[in-house]
Amino acid sequence: MHARPAAVNDAQGRAGRFRRTPAGRAGRIELALRGFIDLGLLNERACAALRQTLETSREPLDRAISTLALAAEEDVATAFASIFGCGVLESAAAIDLSPCAGLSSAFLKRCRTAPFKTIGGELFAALADPTDLTGLRGCAFALGADVTPVIATGVEIDDLLSRLEPDGGGAEDERDAFDPSLDAERLRDMASAEPAVRLCNRLIAEAAKARASDIHLEPEERQYRVRLRIDGVLVEHETLALRQGLSAISRLKILSNLDIAERRRPQDGRFSFPVAGRAMDLRISTAPNVHGESVVLRLLERNAVALDLPALGFTAEAAAQLHRLSDRPNGIILLTGPTGSGKTTTLYALLQRLAKTNKKILTIEDPVEYAIAGVAQTQANPAIGLDFAAALRSFLRHDPDIIMVGELRDLETARTAIQAALTGHLVLSTLHTNDAPSAVTRLIDMGVDDYLVASTLLGVVGQRLVRRACPACAGRTGPRDLGAPVCARCEGSGFHGRVAIAEILEPDDALKRLMRRSVTAGELGEAARAGGFRTMAEDGEAKVASGLTTHPELQRAIVLG
Repeated sequence: MHARPAAVNDAQGRAGRFRRTPAGRAGRIELALRGFIDLGLLNERACAALRQTLETSREPLDRAISTLALAAEEDVATAFASIFGCGVLESAAAIDLSPCAGLSSAFLKRCRTAPFKTIGGELFAALADPTDLTGLRGCAFALGADVTPVIATGVEIDDLLSRLEPDGGGAEDERDAFDPSLDAERLRDMASAEPAVRLCNRLIAEAAKARASDIHLEPEERQYRVRLRIDGVLVEHETLALRQGLSAISRLKILSNLDIAERRRPQDGRFSFPVAGRAMDLRISTAPNVHGESVVLRLLERNAVALDLPALGFTAEAAAQLHRLSDRPNGIILLTGPTGSGKTTTLYALLQRLAKTNKKILTIEDPVEYAIAGVAQTQANPAIGLDFAAALRSFLRHDPDIIMVGELRDLETARTAIQAALTGHLVLSTLHTNDAPSAVTRLIDMGVDDYLVASTLLGVVGQRLVRRACPACAGRTGPRDLGAPVCARCEGSGFHGRVAIAEILEPDDALKRLMRRSVTAGELGEAARAGGFRTMAEDGEAKVASGLTTHPELQRAIVLG
């Protein structure tokens, strides 16, 4: 972070230009935004988002850019230096922080400014936001000398100022981060500090850029392990010091309005976060762990999912079959599969199509993941008695045509859904079973009469998600020749995105007769295959043959899924 001699000389030569910048901060912000556009760092839309953010806060400009994940800190610093005619800090090895000794460390931290001397004794001040000159002017006044500004990133400023602390900011044993005596106020201070804010912003931005669906923060004895779930598979991302992990979790709890001091029981929450100018919804789930507190953060970007059956991976024939079933006026359509198999996304694809008709559609979900125009969506809240069964009973008094229930979790919900189907409503829901035929036996095992299942069930979709072979490198995941370039699209994984493999069980009269006899799922599946039922494995093999995925990936999804 030491300014190179050439950079320092250059900054001195252009210091007059810096002093001739607009007098007010608002003017300097506009100068910076115009410069960002001219340099190609930001576009007009990004600058408009920055203006809106800065109108309601005094947040530093560089931090606002980081919060919105519009550009990397290093690129912002370089752009600031070009716009304001300053040098750029490069290395901390040869700078002298003695000018800070007579100044208030609280003032320097608040203004994010660090005065220093170079080997030649020249006086400089590192600052992260040149639109705010409070720290620069204060240092010049207190030191009684001209101070030349040098641009640094927020991380570099923090590193410099941490050297002013007697213990270097790192003397405290990391294991103290989990001391039960840590009170809510201390946790809140840690979470509100700039390093915690920047860390959370970076983790979310990097996860979004990597197309991750989840961020896992997992405490270990001496560190936090961070993993991302990308295309359904967990991959290592980085490790954090214990204090970093605790401050990040505290920050996420504050954003989600959770109890920051409660680490003995699980908590769930959600919040919205801007990433590269796009609003992203995040769901947080915490759980106690032998080494501290584990957190999973799910990223939901409403515009990132194509709510269209063919785009999700359904064949033209399967999509047409589902569309035909969902056009029926009454009955039940079930989506089955384990958690993370894409059931809810398929339901949303059906709902989006149905919402374009003159139908009244009501949903009860936990949680509401994506908002769909034309659909009245309700968030379940068991704490106040608003569970799936209670919402369903209420819905029947609102004259709906179509009802979507997030999941048939218990007998009461299943029976109410059956009753809704019998009284002239189309009901869509999900069930946790391994395949489509098992959904029939699961409902009967739950206590639903077999004749009611046979008379109301329109169809069952069993599905999984498999990773899609990267089209840029043809799904190549084996050893590469030395020096061979890594695919930029999939970063060498051989996969990019996911595709659904599915089976659709549409009971005919013969199958309905078997349902009334309470046969096993295996017997039902065998009879269905004799009538032309195509299994998930067969759909997956066809996708392997067409190059959409690979056989090991299909095995992982079906055998291990």
